[in-house]
Amino acid sequence: MLKKAISVALLSGFIAGLFVTVIQSVLVTPLILEAESYEQSASAFRLPDSGEKPWRLIGHEWKHDEGEDSAEWFPYEGLERTFYTAGSNIVTGVAFALVLVGVFLLRGKPVDLNQGFLWGAAGFVVFSAAPALGLPPELPGMTAATLGSRQLWWFGTVFVTAVGLGIFIEKSSLWPRLVALLLIASPHLLGAPHVVVTKSVVPAELSAQFAVSSLISSALFWMVLGGVSGYFYQRLMPSAEVEPQPAT
Repeated sequence: MLKKAISVALLSGFIAGLFVTVIQSVLVTPLILEAESYEQSASAFRLPDSGEKPWRLIGHEWKHDEGEDSAEWFPYEGLERTFYTAGSNIVTGVAFALVLVGVFLLRGKPVDLNQGFLWGAAGFVVFSAAPALGLPPELPGMTAATLGSRQLWWFGTVFVTAVGLGIFIEKSSLWPRLVALLLIASPHLLGAPHVVVTKSVVPAELSAQFAVSSLISSALFWMVLGGVSGYFYQRLMPSAEVEPQPAT
């Protein structure tokens, strides 16, 4: 059973990873390339009276450019960049598919293609939609709070949203559902970490378009991942029903 569950996750993650790579190449990647052009243009300027070394935007801080040896590695545009993007998406898809299959096994209930779509929608809400309410997807060159604080808020939001959504789905009485809604709303009531300075080298219109495109691609990824996981789970996993044995 464990081998079959892993097979379901591998197949589902591979298919969903390749699918979202195609979607991102159309919706997301052109916006990232445009934002990188703004970032590179901004990093090329020299501060007045700052000496001979030029300044570059590294992360969200302006630092002296120490030469080619200190430059960060980036894949070349075209096939190489697409290859690394696809690999990253496949690994991510397999990891999330393992989570879905684990939930299927823990619940012990039949899952098919249609129910897989619903679980994919739940995954989108937990891992993408809920965190995006406080921390929308960000382009290179955008100002943001420190990475540690953003990661902490993101993990906390994902955890309480998953727990709250699980309680809301599994419980039908009023009070547990009210507790679930309070859990889901709690990270947004506390607020996500943000910087005071809002200046960015990336135009606001481009940032908004990127946030919408990223959420659309994420929604499609989760729907495909959930549907394919449910389909292969129904096909490959053994049935929980035990056939009655004839009387002897």
